[in-house]
Amino acid sequence: MALKQSAHARGVITTPVAAGCEVVVCRASFTLTADLAANDIIEMMPLPAGHVPVDIIVDNDALGAGTVSVGILNADKDDLDATASGGAAWLTGGAVTNANGLRADAAGLRSMSRCAANQAANRPVGIKIATDTSATSGTIGLTLLYRSA
Repeated sequence: MALKQSAHARGVITTPVAAGCEVVVCRASFTLTADLAANDIIEMMPLPAGHVPVDIIVDNDALGAGTVSVGILNADKDDLDATASGGAAWLTGGAVTNANGLRADAAGLRSMSRCAANQAANRPVGIKIATDTSATSGTIGLTLLYRSA
């Protein structure tokens, strides 16, 4: 298992926050330089303190026969935290074999609607490689829609 980080996760690109009651949209991307192994984590961006998720969109180049899951990462950033994510991952087993886009699944939308805001701290949102991919190049992106709580 390896932790990889997008520019948003590293703080090179700032993640916007809501100024009022609007929904904020932020897209982060990660460019592959090597094959992603099962259980690798890509930290994509923080969910700002005082905000809750509304929806996600994963977009990817063809990455081989792999699948991904998405949600809030645990404190060690080595797995998804189902409790912090609202009860389950926001996307589970999304196929990244072909170039495509994926939305949150039904269980994920339910979890997002029950995700409690953390008023004190940002929370890392990430992609977990559920099954091994085979591509050594390409891009995977995550668009997070969120609002203030």
